[in-house]
Amino acid sequence: MDGTLGGWRRTGREVLHTGPFVRLVADTVQGPYAPPFRYEHVEVADAVRTVALDGDRRLLLVEDDFYLTGRRMPHLPGGGVEPGEAPEAAARRELEEETGLRAAGWRPLGAIHPLPSSTSAVTHLFLATGLSAGTMARDSTEAGMTVHRCTLEEALARVTSGEITEAGSVAAILLAARTEAAGA
Repeated sequence: MDGTLGGWRRTGREVLHTGPFVRLVADTVQGPYAPPFRYEHVEVADAVRTVALDGDRRLLLVEDDFYLTGRRMPHLPGGGVEPGEAPEAAARRELEEETGLRAAGWRPLGAIHPLPSSTSAVTHLFLATGLSAGTMARDSTEAGMTVHRCTLEEALARVTSGEITEAGSVAAILLAARTEAAGA
């Protein structure tokens, strides 16, 4: 299967592995400055992260155990975008599933490509306000997840100190702080 993307031309594709959440692919590509070579990458769903601010302007952080880092990590509520699902709908779903809260106001903060050399997946970032009670519905992998609240300034300090390192959370917290500082 041939295809062109930017200055890259794909001349072949081999699917190395397909699992429930990830697909490993090896493309044969001709780069804008390189001879043809094999480029292995991962296909995963796009993701969402949400800065959810309560009435006291505190944001919600969830903390969970991550196998690959071998540690508990604080991060913003979020997760994968289901096939055919709009990013905002995924953010709404994930916020309620992980925290048991819904939000009345939703604003896009932007999007990032967290690992552009490994995957084309995008993480969509949102600011949510007007929180109210919903229904928590965590899956079995989130059984040990906890929810915490902190001010935006505290979250920024945790980003600066290296305590919050998940890419989507870092970007969303920085963008939310800029948005809040601008009074928007």
